Amino acid sequence: MFRKLMIGAAATLTATGAFAATDAPSGYTKCAQTAATCTMSGTHQAAMGKAGVFGYATLTGSFVCQLSTFPDAPSNSTWCSYDPATSSASSSAASSVASSVASSSSSSKSSSSVASSSVASSVASSSVASSVASSSVASSSSALLPPQNVVVPPLAFEDTHITVVWEKPTSYSTVTGYRIYANGVLKGTTSNISWPVGITNQQLYYDITGLTANTAYSIVVRSIDASGAESASSNTVSQTTTATPTVINITASPYNAVAGGTTVNTAAIQKAINACPVGGKVLIPSGTFKSGALYLKSDCTYQIDGVLLGSDAAADYEWGNNRFPLYGTTGFGSVKYPTNYKALLNTCGYYTDWTARTGYVADNLCNGFKNIRITGSGSVAGSSGSSADSANSGYYLSTLAHNQRAAQGGDNATGDSARADLANLQGINGLYIANLKFTLPAMHMLFVARSSNVTFANINANSWPSASSKGIHNGDGIDLSTAYADQLTTSGPVGLLPTNAYIFGSTFDNGDDCINLNAGTSAPGVLAATPVNGVKIFNNYTLHGHGGVVLGSFTAAGFKNIAITENTFNGTEIGLRFKTGTNRGGGIATLTGNDFGVKALDNKVNAIIDDAIVIFADYPDSSFADAPSPGYFHDISITNLTGSVGSSAYAMETDGNSGSEHTNIKMTNVNITGGKGYSIYGVKGAAANTMFTSLKSSAGTFYYDGSLLSSSNFASCSPAPTAK
Repeated sequence: MFRKLMIGAAATLTATGAFAATDAPSGYTKCAQTAATCTMSGTHQAAMGKAGVFGYATLTGSFVCQLSTFPDAPSNSTWCSYDPATSSASSSAASSVASSVASSSSSSKSSSSVASSSVASSVASSSVASSVASSSVASSSSALLPPQNVVVPPLAFEDTHITVVWEKPTSYSTVTGYRIYANGVLKGTTSNISWPVGITNQQLYYDITGLTANTAYSIVVRSIDASGAESASSNTVSQTTTATPTVINITASPYNAVAGGTTVNTAAIQKAINACPVGGKVLIPSGTFKSGALYLKSDCTYQIDGVLLGSDAAADYEWGNNRFPLYGTTGFGSVKYPTNYKALLNTCGYYTDWTARTGYVADNLCNGFKNIRITGSGSVAGSSGSSADSANSGYYLSTLAHNQRAAQGGDNATGDSARADLANLQGINGLYIANLKFTLPAMHMLFVARSSNVTFANINANSWPSASSKGIHNGDGIDLSTAYADQLTTSGPVGLLPTNAYIFGSTFDNGDDCINLNAGTSAPGVLAATPVNGVKIFNNYTLHGHGGVVLGSFTAAGFKNIAITENTFNGTEIGLRFKTGTNRGGGIATLTGNDFGVKALDNKVNAIIDDAIVIFADYPDSSFADAPSPGYFHDISITNLTGSVGSSAYAMETDGNSGSEHTNIKMTNVNITGGKGYSIYGVKGAAANTMFTSLKSSAGTFYYDGSLLSSSNFASCSPAPTAK
């Protein structure tokens, strides 16, 4: 929190013992050692700590110098101290400073800046924050609640920065932003993210920069209101920055990659990757570096500050990728998942001779990869350009996609499925992708399968060429598919991990789904039993795309613990899209203990083309063996969805399969302008479990299936729900 300006007279104090200058904040008066009593008159900002790390509290009169009074103080604290200024004399100045910082750190993202926004772009610089922290302390407020569950997402830290994320307090109507502290020093202040359409979202993340390598930091976050008052501290998260890495520059000898976008640097870049030591960094510097398929190592950071450009030649990508390797093998069905070209960035696959790049082995069951970071200030482009796809009127293909499809039979099913992903990353425990722009994939953009402990932060995924009316065919932004296991067998997974993924602060403009969660399909997916378990999706912005956040159509192993918070969907076809089919199985995984299915809170839609919310079970059947039962969704909670849809769109539309209807669906405060209203079919359940409260539409009708639901399932809805 801010330290108060030093105004007013010193209070009476009692103190004994020696102390060091670092035992108290600058300007504070030392008053008592641990377990002794500090005697003050009036109300003051007090501190407990040592060596520049302090916990703070606003206290009145005498207090005991102990950790229970200052829960944020380090356990080795030796002294307590206080600000000589009384709270009444300094609160005005403190609020003024707090308001100034909050104003200077307000987030603003115009349509031209969304693509290039950085994780820290919407907050005050840490230098400004630290300067203010050294001179002031904002008043605390018992009415404000602190944020919850502050964590460092998987691998979201390096030698000079740490990213933290959090959840909103249980009550947050007066919260206008958050302050982030590391080792007792204010590092930044967040306010609302402002999107081009005048919509705002609360920012729930912050990248703390300018840190020291190999140093431990204790981090807390505090809520603030419009007056600058702070809440108590959140939970404390501890994180140590990494050591300064060994950097391998791909342009240095003996790698000698050549910029300019004409030389194919596959061998040179791969040689640099192979040389990366544990904890090291491969640097692609400023410039454009063309390459074919690359294969990443564990325990390395890949920093792309220039442009990594995919070659347009099909021959520069090996044949042998298999996104679902056990499909079609014994016990998993008779239909093999289609083979396709390797991606530009891969984990699966290797060579028996890396130097000669010969003896390629397609390792379709690969796992055991860990701790891979892909970051930087540059971009990854899958091809040099794009043009119309004659087989799919209105869609585009990248130049590479045209060439790969032609090499495998042309504009037919076999050739079409041959197209590569831009990145195909499988079998990874620990993956961090941040701050980069991805564009022009041959097929999917970022396909991450059988992986856990994953972070996507502040990326821009664009598969919508400006000349296209539908974007790149199958050009999903993110496909997060199933979870990591040490081994997959026909008896189920061995060593299965929760997905534990974070997707935040990112922009999507895509020819297919924007953020797609994928749990496998049909009988093979049920047998593999690798559910998508634990994904937090927040502060993202979607433009074109079939769906903003999408679950399915691959639903076999199910989803659970999916939290979708403070996202904005602008011009997307569907905001929240749930899709499964009669032979696909699953939907929501079995819930136990504190598990939940899907919770969507405080999301916003604007100019949605089809529907704001869709829950469907009529997606076309897959070619694999049928799942034991049809797919359906249950335990979905959607609260506070607001915005507008097009004239032919629904606020919400649901449908299900007879005998396998969706259930345990709760929706509250959905307020949509425009469109055709609500159409709720294929949903059942008693009012205690399936309930629609304060669903409103400014236009259209509100119909539901009276054989599955009754008037008791609805409350305060407009128009009035009518059984039909």
